[in-house]
Amino acid sequence: MTHRLGHRMGQFNLKILAATWVGLLGVMLLLPLGTVLVGTVLADITLPKFFSDHMVLQQKSLFPVWGTAEPNQALVIRFNGSEIKTVAAADGKFSVSITTPAAGGPYHLEIADQNETNKVVLTDVMVGDVWLCAGQTNMGLPVSAALNAETEISQSKKYTNLRLFSVEATSSPQPTDDVATRTSWANCSAESVKDFSAVAYFFGRELGKALDQTPIGLISASVDGSTCEAWCSEKSLLAVPSLEPLLLHWKENDDPEASNRPGSLFNGMIAPLSSYPVRGVIWYQGENNVGRGKQYGDLLKCLIGDWRQQFTAPELPFYFVQIPPFRYSNYSSDALPELWDAQLRTLKSIASTAMVPTMDAGAAEQRYPKNKQIIGRRLARIALVKTYQLTAGIADPAAPVTGPVYEAIAYRAGKIRVTFRETGAGLKPIGDEPIDNFIICGPDEVFHPATAKIVGRASVELSSDLVADPKAVRYCWDDSAKPSLANSAGLPAFPFRTDTHELKSEGTAF
Repeated sequence: MTHRLGHRMGQFNLKILAATWVGLLGVMLLLPLGTVLVGTVLADITLPKFFSDHMVLQQKSLFPVWGTAEPNQALVIRFNGSEIKTVAAADGKFSVSITTPAAGGPYHLEIADQNETNKVVLTDVMVGDVWLCAGQTNMGLPVSAALNAETEISQSKKYTNLRLFSVEATSSPQPTDDVATRTSWANCSAESVKDFSAVAYFFGRELGKALDQTPIGLISASVDGSTCEAWCSEKSLLAVPSLEPLLLHWKENDDPEASNRPGSLFNGMIAPLSSYPVRGVIWYQGENNVGRGKQYGDLLKCLIGDWRQQFTAPELPFYFVQIPPFRYSNYSSDALPELWDAQLRTLKSIASTAMVPTMDAGAAEQRYPKNKQIIGRRLARIALVKTYQLTAGIADPAAPVTGPVYEAIAYRAGKIRVTFRETGAGLKPIGDEPIDNFIICGPDEVFHPATAKIVGRASVELSSDLVADPKAVRYCWDDSAKPSLANSAGLPAFPFRTDTHELKSEGTAF
């Protein structure tokens, strides 16, 4: 009896042992490659979702590599022949900075534990210049919807030094540590380009042509119909007293997930990237802030200062696009000019910025013009001259890279003269038509059309039989105005006003 019981218990123990090994084998088969069992299951080494093969690291920078691993795990990071050792913190987080060389590659980026049993290896990593390309619908419009899309897509394979990454549109009530979805960097190809931002692609393509030994990384982060305040951190908005009514309005709104809530897109899409060094920013947004032109000046200045602080780059180049002419039927015809005014004042007051003129690049019936090539070329020309100080290969390095900018005003008997900068060899009419769309007013603040005449290289003289004592000038103060004045490079003058009269959007907070 005892022998039989012992025999049965032995069989039972063997069954338990067999089941245990089968269970362990099943667990091991379910674990990701690179994970080993040593006493207990080790945590994977995890990097941010936007670290992948084909990524571009900003050249000549201290580039942070961060993520999570087993708490207190010793790690080694290898790149370009160097090794950096670190230890994950008690919560598993780690971060080190690698020194990146001048543009080149491809490289491997490897993060491994001390036993080389758990590691992540990224291949085909390039070192070059990374540009963040952000905004709303005009920035997000894909190459497949742009002018001559089929030809552009088929030719994209020629631009082998471009790498593309798109951030999924994500809003969040709080700043996030990572983007929402793991999306790999992609080499430039017909497949990767077709759904990528057209403005960003054409901008990067022009940079790539001029800087043919430099890999160009383009990070696209845009959301259709987004507002400027959604892209600013809430902390930065709170520091601007004039924005208090806007923030109060949203505080009373009980939808914390609303995509245009102040800070929401910053939290979900920009905060995760803020440790990733970039060469500069291109920005195309403002359509959904029309009607709040006065406020937009404060918002755009807030955004630029905020992002420069977030990316720890006080002089980070920030190049933005003038919102193109369009008849906004829900607003008066001067609602868009009031936003243009805010853009121009930002350009004139903040260093290391530039604005692309678009008065000749749209149509009053097209809110989202398809000709994104012209925008990309103009953005790239600004970057090549202002950021790269490049003159080689540029037909006329001394030519202006942006449109004429109103600079000063002078009064003469019955006439008024405005002077511009960024005129190049001189101002000129656009086409064969006379210069128009200038209006002037006297002390009564009633504007009348003015007769305009170019004087010298950089001035326009204005007069009207209806204004005996001119005091102020406005140009193209209508959302569907056609430009008539350009510089020697053919770039149209920006709309402007010389007065400080109260705007219609004064006091409009949301």
